[in-house]
Amino acid sequence: MFIVRFIIIINLILNLYSYNDPVIYNNENITLNNRTQQIHTLEVDLEEPGVSITNALSFSKIYGFEKTSVMVKDNGAIAGVNGMFYTMYGHHIGLLVKDKKIVSKANNYTPVVAFLESGETFIGDMNTEVKIKRKDDNNNIIVNTMNDAANDETWVLYSDIYGNSTRITRKSINYVIDDNRVIDKVITTEPVDIPRNGYVLSRVTEDTDKYDLLKVNEIVEIETVYTPDIGTVKEAFQSGGWLVKDSVNVAKDYEPLMGNTRIPNPRTIVGITKDNKLIIKVIDGRQPDYSYGVTGKTCADLMLNEGCINAVYLDGGASSTMVYEGKVVNSPSNKEERKVAHSILIKYETNIINRIFSKIRNFARNFIK
Repeated sequence: MFIVRFIIIINLILNLYSYNDPVIYNNENITLNNRTQQIHTLEVDLEEPGVSITNALSFSKIYGFEKTSVMVKDNGAIAGVNGMFYTMYGHHIGLLVKDKKIVSKANNYTPVVAFLESGETFIGDMNTEVKIKRKDDNNNIIVNTMNDAANDETWVLYSDIYGNSTRITRKSINYVIDDNRVIDKVITTEPVDIPRNGYVLSRVTEDTDKYDLLKVNEIVEIETVYTPDIGTVKEAFQSGGWLVKDSVNVAKDYEPLMGNTRIPNPRTIVGITKDNKLIIKVIDGRQPDYSYGVTGKTCADLMLNEGCINAVYLDGGASSTMVYEGKVVNSPSNKEERKVAHSILIKYETNIINRIFSKIRNFARNFIK
């Protein structure tokens, strides 16, 4: 009996020390170029079952601002960071795919980060085309933009993540689409209601007869084409620019969304390693006695040191925020967490034994420190 108990204890100890947390947080206080830097890192093993990366929008809608810590809590995530760049009204800039559904199209001047159904992670340049497919392929309608303000004489496709209505108050022709069927055609100068889980295809125009193209009860398909063809995209978001490409530091001195990247600033950056580990870093800045901040080229070097083969910027500055296990673990430059329009969340669903091991290991690490 003693031998059996001894073997059980040994096995528990071995399991404890052999179990690797799929989501690891680490904080380093280092000196770079004679300046103190506080670097916060999340290493996420995307090969581990139960781990997933998801997008979060403020209040689960386009427009507006909310704290990353609130998004993490409301979505039951273990960790999260601030994400994409956004406009002054809180509309994210560029490609966003959530739950396999495209929310907005890619722009063509920064790379995207995409998590695929195959389990692979893509970081690279991408174009997107969205079209309303009809039985006669020659009469497909190309969507110019999605879930954004409507310009004259362009096709805009709205989904319910945009809100309750199209918010268009100019003369427009609108096709309400639900379950791949045109259920209504509306010519109006008022906003049109967006059905839950449905769409509205709108065009602001005085010549509504010219664009009277779809019939009520017509069956259509909303098709998204990604170039390059990388497979089924589960989640994706647009970045702020390249840092590392094919294991080479390619950071530029200027990026359109950020300006001069040679100025040390707080940064949020993300990259992928050859073995499909996601590396997310927040480097605090604008606090000289605590953490100075880094340039773009230094960001790239940090990601290369982590083994990243590709890495990109996210939004930074006062927005840079990392949340882990319910707490903001970095020191935002404004001394308090800024509300943002978009965050990137890490979820981890696992069995109770692994959770116990994880808690014990984290306690042991903190105790040793």
